[in-house]
Amino acid sequence: MASKTFNILSALSAVVLTSSIVFALPDASTVTDVRYTVHNLSNNTLIANGLAGEGRNYAASSLGQANQVCVFCHTPHNASPSIPLWNKVYTPGVESTYRLYTSSATLTPTAKAAKITADSESMLCLSCHDGKTAINVLHNSSYRDSSSGTDAVVDIDGTFSGTGPFALGDQWSGGFSSHNYPNLGAIRSADGSIPSSAASHNGTNLTDDHPIGFSYTAAQAQDASGLKLTPDAGIRLFGPTKRVECSSCHNPHVYYGSGLAGSGRVYYDTDITTPLVATAAQKARTPFLTMSNTGSALCKGCHIK
Repeated sequence: MASKTFNILSALSAVVLTSSIVFALPDASTVTDVRYTVHNLSNNTLIANGLAGEGRNYAASSLGQANQVCVFCHTPHNASPSIPLWNKVYTPGVESTYRLYTSSATLTPTAKAAKITADSESMLCLSCHDGKTAINVLHNSSYRDSSSGTDAVVDIDGTFSGTGPFALGDQWSGGFSSHNYPNLGAIRSADGSIPSSAASHNGTNLTDDHPIGFSYTAAQAQDASGLKLTPDAGIRLFGPTKRVECSSCHNPHVYYGSGLAGSGRVYYDTDITTPLVATAAQKARTPFLTMSNTGSALCKGCHIK
């Protein structure tokens, strides 16, 4: 519990900003600066210039709406039950609907029996990236364009302009069909593509993703020749059983520039007019990695290959 609380409180350490939104540039000596990433739904880019074809332009604050960077994920008060300090809507029982990767013959029995629980760190990621849960519905917010029960629906503007709930899986129709959002719950065809149907995009299918929700300690004991006794520094495990979760490999606060090829260029519309350029160390953390995966270092941080 202490590990989980520490990690979530660390996420809250990002500065909560006021409506002036005057930022210093990202520090070249660090890779963590959520303000200049696509996870800043408040105001992450100059919409007129965009992010080099990614279609991920968010500017809720331009509408006089949510001007705090952290509010789209975190709240220090009146948080969603079961997930500490989390500002997303939790639907009881949703964790049991996710189908995990179990098909590989090389998986340990522990990994094959993995499951997501209501208080799992991975629920923080899946509350947007399952492709089904609305990314613009906040559990606790003074800003709202409409309501979903007692929760607030916030118009993010830019790519996701609109006053209704919007999930990443909704990209399948209209102008969103080519944006290739990281929708982990999508159902894929045999060739790896996602069919153009709502049923395919709005799903909880994680059967083609690295397994999560299992004890690394138990798995390593079952496969001592294939898994390191202790993972390399940078890989995060959670709870007393050292669980593998989304956040074991990913950090949503990492700044690595933007562009599908990691070009390191991003516009910010309040205090700069020229592109920011990410350092080599920052780019190596694409996409939102806890450590560089150059030479498969992240993979080999656990796996003996």
